[in-house]
Order: sequence, then C-alpha cells, then structure tokens
Amino acid sequence: MSRRRPSRVAALAGFAAGLSAVVFLSADVRQARSQPKQPAILPAPQAPTLTSPANLGAKPGEAVELALTGTNLADPVAVFLSCPGKATIPTDNKNGTDAAKLRVKVELPADCPPGLHAVRVATRNGVSNFRPFVVDTLPVVAETDANRTKDAAQPVPLPAVVTGRADAEASDFFKVKAAAGQTLTFEVLARRIGSPLDPIVVLHDAKTKRELIDLYADDTPGLQADCRLTHTFKDGGEFLVEVRDTTYRGGADFFYRLRVGEFPGATTAFPVAAQRGQAAKIGFAGPGAADLPPVDVKAPADPGVAAVYVAPKRAAGVAGWPVPVRLSDWPEAAEHEPNNDAKAANPLPVPGGVSGRFEKAGDVDCFAVACKKGLKYAAAATTFELNSPAEVLVRVLDPKGAEVARSDPKQPAARAEFTPAADGVYTVACEHLNYLSGPNEVYHLAVTPAGPDVAVALALDRCEAPAGGGTAVLATVTRLNGYAGPVELSIAGGDALGGKATLPAGQAFTFVPLLAKEGTKPGAYPYRVKATIPGADGKEVVRFGTLLDPVKAALGGMPNPPAELLTGCAAAVVEAPAFALTLTADPASVEKGKAGKVVFEATREKAADGDIVVAALSLPANVTATPKPIAKGQTKGEAAVAVAPAAAAGPVPLVFRATTKVGGKDYAVTPPPVVIEVTEPKKAEAKKEEPKKDKK
Repeated sequence: MSRRRPSRVAALAGFAAGLSAVVFLSADVRQARSQPKQPAILPAPQAPTLTSPANLGAKPGEAVELALTGTNLADPVAVFLSCPGKATIPTDNKNGTDAAKLRVKVELPADCPPGLHAVRVATRNGVSNFRPFVVDTLPVVAETDANRTKDAAQPVPLPAVVTGRADAEASDFFKVKAAAGQTLTFEVLARRIGSPLDPIVVLHDAKTKRELIDLYADDTPGLQADCRLTHTFKDGGEFLVEVRDTTYRGGADFFYRLRVGEFPGATTAFPVAAQRGQAAKIGFAGPGAADLPPVDVKAPADPGVAAVYVAPKRAAGVAGWPVPVRLSDWPEAAEHEPNNDAKAANPLPVPGGVSGRFEKAGDVDCFAVACKKGLKYAAAATTFELNSPAEVLVRVLDPKGAEVARSDPKQPAARAEFTPAADGVYTVACEHLNYLSGPNEVYHLAVTPAGPDVAVALALDRCEAPAGGGTAVLATVTRLNGYAGPVELSIAGGDALGGKATLPAGQAFTFVPLLAKEGTKPGAYPYRVKATIPGADGKEVVRFGTLLDPVKAALGGMPNPPAELLTGCAAAVVEAPAFALTLTADPASVEKGKAGKVVFEATREKAADGDIVVAALSLPANVTATPKPIAKGQTKGEAAVAVAPAAAAGPVPLVFRATTKVGGKDYAVTPPPVVIEVTEPKKAEAKKEEPKKDKK
C-alpha cells in the first residue's frame, strides 16, 4: 500500500529527470520488473489440480488428516510437502478412487518450522499445483457455524488459533477471557496465507455488547493487508472478538486463521538479512518488539535458498508468527546511530548489505563505501519484499559531498547506479520518502558492483516426465547490466532430475530439457531452474528461475509472496504414459533459407488409439514448423521445418506438444526438445573451364 505524498514526488521528479530507468533486482529473488512476455504454457490436462482451502495446516509434533479437493485426484502415488514431515495416503473406504477428493494423513516432527509451506499431490498422470499449508504452534480450534451474532459468540480457550471462514454480509464472533493486566495479541492470517479476505478485528465488551472504540485493527503496516491488535486489559472480564472482511465480502474461499494469546508480534526481523553459510544473531522490529530476545541463526549455504524464518518469543510464552530473514552472498550488518551525516557514516563493505530503520522524524542514515574509479555500482534499498511499509530515497554523494546519483521515486525500486570519477569513499544516504518514522519503518540496503547479471522467469511450476524420459521447461531470460552473452541453463533436481541447455546470445527464451533418471520411483520431485553466466571478477554468476506471477495467482494475488516459494517447481515422474512421442530431426542441420523436417514416432496404448494432434510451442524467430496430425491407429508423423535466411545460426531447440484422447479424456505430452543446427548457406564452388580445343 503506497503512502507517497504527491508533493514530494513532484519535487523529486526534476532531480530524477536525468537518471536512466533501471531494472530492480531483489537481492535473493532477482526478478526483473521488465521481463519479456512469455509464451503461454498450460498444465497437461491429465494432471491433478488442487482447489483445497488456504487454511490447511497442522501443529508440529502432531498428525492430522487433510481433506483435499480438486480434479484428477484418482490414482494418487505421493504427496509432496515443502516442510519436514511424512505424508501418506490412506487406502480405506476407497480413498484414492474419487477424482474430486482425497484424504491425506500428515505427520509433522516436533521441530518442524512454523510458517507458510506448500502441499502438492502426485498421481500416476502428473503433479498438482501447490496449495498453502500452514504450520502453527498454537492449538487449533475449528470455527462453528453458529457464531454470526454477539449473543452466539464462540468461546475460545487461550492460547489458540481458530480456523474460520467469512461469509458475505456477516461477521464471526468469538468470546475470550482476559485477566486484569494481561496483554493479549489478536492476529488474523488471511492475505498472508493466500486468502482473498481483507480482514478486520474489532473487540467488544461481552456484557454490554458495545464496541470498544479504540480496539480494532485493519491493514496493519507490514502485514500485507492482514491485521494485528495487541492490548493490555486494565480490567479483567470477557470480551468479544469480531472478525470480518472490511467490505463484508465472503464466500467458499474466504478462509482465515485467528491467532489469540500472550505472544509478541513483530513486523520484520532485524537485521533483515544474513550472509549465506554464516552465523547471525537476529532480532525483531515493529511495535512492541524492542525488548524481544534475539535468535541465533545459522544461514544455509545453498544459493537457491532465499530466506529462513525466525519467530519472536519471550521466555515464558508462546511464539508469535515467524518473519523472514533474507539470505545474501555478501557480509550483512545492522545500522548503528548516530550516522546522520557523512562524517558519522557507518562503514559498509562492497559488496555488502545493511539493515536500517528510520526511528525518529527526519532520520537520515549514511553509509560509507570505498569505490574504484570507472567501476559501476548499484545501491538498492528493499522494503515491501521484507514486509516493511517504508519507502526509501537513496542518494549517493562523492567524497566532496556532491550528489552523483539518486533513486527515482517514480520507479518501483529504490535503486541508484553510479560510476565514480575517481577512487574514494562515497556516501550512500537513505531517508524516508514520506518523512515517516517509527518501529515499522525498516529497510535493507545493498551496495554491489553492477556487473553482468541475468533474471530468469518461468511460465509454469509443474510438469511430468516418464522415468528414463523427459519433457521441456520454458525459461525466459533478461540480461542485465550490459551482459549480452550466452546463458547456461540447467535443471537442479537432485539425483532424480537433470538436463541442461545453452541460450545463445540474442535470444530471450528457450526450453530446457528436464530428464528423469531411469528407475526413478513415481512421485513428485522438487527442482529449480539454474542460470549461470561468467561474472566480471572471473567468478560464475548463479541465479534461479522465478515464478512471481504464477505464485501470486496461486496465493490469491498476495502482493509480496514468500521468496522461497518463487523458485520451487515440481516434476511428476510417472510410469509409462498412455502414449509418448519421440522426435528426430531429419536432417540434423539445416542451412539458412532451406527446409527440413522433424519426424514423430508415437507409442500408444489401446486406450490412446485416436488422432494425435501435434502443435509447435514457442518457435524461435525466423523458424517455422508445420506439424501434421498423426491419424487414428498410426504411429508415424512429421512436421515441415522452414528456416528463413534471417534466422540466427546455431542450435535451435524445437518443442512440440501432442494431445489425444485416453479413455475419452484429453491427454497431452511434451517431449524434450529436438535440436536442429542452423548453418550458413554453403558457398557455390566456381566451375573450372575446360581448355578449348583447336579445330582442325
């Protein structure tokens, strides 16, 4: 939610007019704001789909049975959880035979980390989309259906988390007891777990039924439109807790989790980031968080892990909702006052990161960075992605105090790029764009060399491949900071999955082959798409493909999804499919301006004996492919391939999707890419003239 003052934006617009537009990179997700448009890639029609509510969950150390709903859920083979735990599929009462519902038993270890996780189902035909799975340390109380009035308020023991659902034009009421002097926190998780509910909490006196005017919460800063209310009760007694949508919306998917108890609330961690592979002491920021004890964290070294979570907790009490600690590849620190001018600036290594906050009105935080002449640098502040409401203006000053760069308030990211004219210590000054201050106004600043970089966007988070076979994963690449060379893409999928491809210079997207190892057991296997390019310092730059738009859609439009969910994909390794397609380029290389073909060889079961429709997916520029359907009962087919004179030379991956009916239902497969080599036209050899013979 933006809180910018138009007057301030207008005042700064003139200063920003000479600055170039920049692309924002989160320090961990690396999601470019100006990605090329990706081709549409749809899940296979035979794959399962989950429509289960957003409040599925369990308590660490306990076992629960989940009732999952969706389509194509029959013949399940495995359940995937993104958190530690064991998931099994009961076989009683014909469970697993209904395509619309499935019972799953989940057992969590006692040390399972609380927070938002994901659950998927794999069947013999594919893997589902993910649905939110919430791990919470509080005892669970299910909402009743008879709590729509104050007189029928549902009693809730403390502490507890109530799993509820909001109906249109209605409120849910709960009754709690508070002792004199007791401090209770009332927190609703809705938007943060993928529900469309925009919640509000209001407290009422249980005797008089009157609303306690000052005791309500709506759009608590940093909670992505969720709400939290902490109050110390002067007098003991019974109180009513009203939960509803701010505009009285409701419906089948308007689920929420109401947490009530003596636990602390925190908006963010502080510091908000830690260096990978290093130990860190993490505290908390937000109203009432100043006295919370810090937590010792050992950050994982895996470059694909975007964040870890810490929960605020006092010695004698239960834990509050966990907050993320982002992971970076450089040293991290926390700002220390006073640092309001260049003389008192905190030293910051380059590359390096620091967590800061605007504690007092007019606060300006200054950081000193040693820079080299002619080397381009970027100073970028992050807030919303950290669940902070702050908006930051970043300015860069040279050793004499002259401003050399500043972030553009009209851009979504607070990022300033600069190239020093001489060696020296430069000052990066951060101030609040709206002159605000307080415990919520936290930010993270990273200063790094602006070297070669890439951002990779993925169109779909799931696929299926037979053991010993494969499929194709679409990746769209944006090259950054002047990098224009090739990009190495690979599947990071442990021992079960692999595959790699090279995206040539000048191309924006390609299909990466995903190959399942022979003998792999059917089920769901997590993977990430890894991108590698050479860095300016001789070291490799490694990034991972992200799923920002698909994940936001899966979580009800959540403004800032958890970073760790943005890179997580799943592949279903399936048994021999009902039909398969093998591709062969004939010939293997085609000259510019000429034609070739791709030969299809289909294998099919009796149930897949109908016509097979073949379609080309996302062809490169200046290359066309015209596939013909494989007729009923036939196994051979082909696609004519034409390479225009303007086509780029080099390997060109071609991907085809084949669809037919299996048992009367649509079934599709996407084999791994077939590669043709586009070559330059051969030069015609000059004909040698034969010597003329003398006439006699």
